[in-house]
Amino acid sequence: MTFFLSAMDPRAKVKGSRDGLGAQGVWAAAGRPLIGNLTTVTSSLRGFTTLLVGLRLAAQTAADDAADSAANAFLVWEQMVGYARHVVHEHRGFFGYQRVAARTAAAKADGGRVRLSAHSGEQILGNQRTDGLLGNYTAPARVSGLVRPGFPVRLTPEAAAFVDDVYMPRLAQAWGREARDLVRALGQDSVSFDVRPNQRLAAVASLFDAGLGAAEARFYQRHLVQGGPSDPTSGRQVRFAAILGARLAESEQLSQAVIAQLAADADEGGWGDVAGLLRNIGACESVLAPATTLFSYLLGRDGDRVEAIAADVRKAWGGRLDSVHPEALSVLPAGDWRAIATSLDHGDYAGAVTALVGRNAAVMSARGGAAPWLDISNGRVRVQFRGDEAGSLLDADEVRQLWWYPYFIPSLRSILTTLQKGRP
Repeated sequence: MTFFLSAMDPRAKVKGSRDGLGAQGVWAAAGRPLIGNLTTVTSSLRGFTTLLVGLRLAAQTAADDAADSAANAFLVWEQMVGYARHVVHEHRGFFGYQRVAARTAAAKADGGRVRLSAHSGEQILGNQRTDGLLGNYTAPARVSGLVRPGFPVRLTPEAAAFVDDVYMPRLAQAWGREARDLVRALGQDSVSFDVRPNQRLAAVASLFDAGLGAAEARFYQRHLVQGGPSDPTSGRQVRFAAILGARLAESEQLSQAVIAQLAADADEGGWGDVAGLLRNIGACESVLAPATTLFSYLLGRDGDRVEAIAADVRKAWGGRLDSVHPEALSVLPAGDWRAIATSLDHGDYAGAVTALVGRNAAVMSARGGAAPWLDISNGRVRVQFRGDEAGSLLDADEVRQLWWYPYFIPSLRSILTTLQKGRP
């Protein structure tokens, strides 16, 4: 089965990765037929809670044509939630945690209040608008049927009704009917927020209590696990989620063995389409993972001859990389990636080096003509950009067990864990 798309998924990028081989387009296309709505960073169910309530509140602070004002109100809400989660629940895994923790400690030593606003000095990230929930969760929420198409960003009627029924009454206990005092505060240019124990702090934190109510669980199951009313996977995601959820305790880390077991579970359940896609992912990763680690290794071999590098790889990996999946050529896109797979499978490590260098040059050219990170001149590798990407060469056993890319599976697993066990 060939599943590769011509366009890269803009929601797939792993933060912090420069992706010198353009592997994103490959693994994202492999993962999308199974998981159609989540991204690599949308792993927090409570991140979606923050987004939904924040968008509902922000919409009430400004008219429909005042998108900037509503966005600013959302940033203040995101900050407020961060402080409430940190102080009341001691949560750590949310965007901006480090600044929230540091400012909370400073505030407790000096009056107990923090300043909230959309101004850069009060933001909890370097650029909270793009790096926070608005920038990372809005598009997945739209795919999940939680956010309407277009701008300004507004909830769908179903999501708005859910927020009004489940969350607004909790906020109203301390912020007034329909949380009017909170809406008023979010509409201000700046808010002084008390992080010492108080009713308003507790009301915000109550949205993130351990465990989920029945209405919450049903809602998030439908939209995040099942992919929403317009599930782009045509039901494959919910079938895969059923298999993955049954093995949460056994699948802490992705590996070829884990993927093979999940595929076997899918076959046993009569879901051959899911099993086939999982095996395609395994085949894809059997090339992407060693290719990526080999490319990283090349960035530390400036000036060395290709033959010498190939000889070192052969010593580490053996006469051929026998972990390359037999179906890899049928699922990888034609061109560079199939050449890389063939070279690794045949033990042509000099050819693999040459193919990886060519792949990097093609990726950089496609990105607007940026200079390649490395090239080959007179039989020697010349490194032009090393950065922090250079790595060591793993031994044969390590590379056989290596799993590098997420295929969106950890995000779905995290959502399922929260639904099943109440972890934030």
